[in-house]
Amino acid sequence: MLAKKIWFLFFSLSLLAFPCSSSAQNANFHASPGVAIPKENNILSAFESGFGFSLPFTKRIFLSFNFGHWKSRVKEKEDTLMDGELSITPFFLSLQFKLRERSQINPYLFLGANFVVTKFEIGEYITIPEVTLNQKVGNGPGLHFGTGIDFSLTENLALFAEGIYLVRKAVAETTLTDLNFGVRTEEFSISLDSLIFQIGIKYFF
Repeated sequence: MLAKKIWFLFFSLSLLAFPCSSSAQNANFHASPGVAIPKENNILSAFESGFGFSLPFTKRIFLSFNFGHWKSRVKEKEDTLMDGELSITPFFLSLQFKLRERSQINPYLFLGANFVVTKFEIGEYITIPEVTLNQKVGNGPGLHFGTGIDFSLTENLALFAEGIYLVRKAVAETTLTDLNFGVRTEEFSISLDSLIFQIGIKYFF
């Protein structure tokens, strides 16, 4: 419920931000590689990539839209996911607060809402021929917060580094199909909380 309210707030702000962005000179497009470190110890760290753009709301407040993606190997853990590969694709909507107006070094804080799309591909498992297993992790909203810093190279280019903490608790399910006894489904919750580190480049326009 809280995430839905935050999404509505950020959507409303985005409508207000677009009219002023056309005349602003410090909107930016950005892209970055990074690493995602999931909180769950059976979900392994993975290479992450992302891109997005930011629009000025005031001199120090920006509205930022970002997309990220990574694939983590999963090790089997009792009462949760089996061996396999988990693909995580978050869409971020953030308010970014610059701690000072644009200069050569610009630290900032941000927080916001996100929507996380997930896909789980189960690995090999041993069972009798009559039984098959399938698992999936649900999509849904979450929250995030973090900090970053820009290092200006020219008037239009800057390097940046960010640390993001993604908060998302998902509902997952295991479906067991038995040719003799039918289909049985069990639900369980899984934390997709992750710490993300990124280093990239911004182009200001």
